[in-house]
Amino acid sequence: MITLHATIGCFWGGPAVAPTRGFAPMRSSVKAAGRYAPQASERGSRADRQAQAAAALAAWPAQLEPAVPARAWKYIVLHHSATTAGDVLSIDEDHRGRTDAAGDHWLGIGYHFVIGNGHGMADGAVEPTFRWREQLQGAHAGVHRYNDEGIGICLVGNFNEGPPTPRQIDAARTLVSQLAGRFAIPRAGCLRHDDIGNTECPGRLFPWDQIAGPLSVKDGWVAGSRMMPVHR
Repeated sequence: MITLHATIGCFWGGPAVAPTRGFAPMRSSVKAAGRYAPQASERGSRADRQAQAAAALAAWPAQLEPAVPARAWKYIVLHHSATTAGDVLSIDEDHRGRTDAAGDHWLGIGYHFVIGNGHGMADGAVEPTFRWREQLQGAHAGVHRYNDEGIGICLVGNFNEGPPTPRQIDAARTLVSQLAGRFAIPRAGCLRHDDIGNTECPGRLFPWDQIAGPLSVKDGWVAGSRMMPVHR
């Protein structure tokens, strides 16, 4: 039996505002945007995008298909659990025990996917939550836009203390690639929690470039920075 000795999840700085009944907290601590608008030739033609979307749909794993029609997701947000062990049930139990300022309990686990580290879940195992199966908005980002339109992925572990396991990295890279392809989410839409809020999540040892690839101006980012993408 695994006992968790820390509160599961990651937090942004300042007073926490818990989402009520699955709705997003309204606190926003968004960093300044890097203002770069790609040229039309860099964005690719409509036919190219349609072909890429068709290829991604053909390669989409059946086990990831939600139970209801999919939302129009625009972002992917990566987190760590900030604990050494955990699984979907333990995180869900912890989140259900939280209340918002009005005293209402959270709907449940705020993430759409959890990736295990071998302590509570198999190492590298990917498990969708009820939020993904039912295509509900998340409760993970601390910013309304990224809860409404962002897929929350939580890797079990505290990556201020050590990196994810190799299997977690592989699983996260594959999942991000599958989701980005399925929903035509560009590199600029793949974010760490601390890209959009005042938090240490997903930890200083999180191997971002191995999972999502390096930043580039072509993707709408300030090259080599961690500034927010340009919103279009």
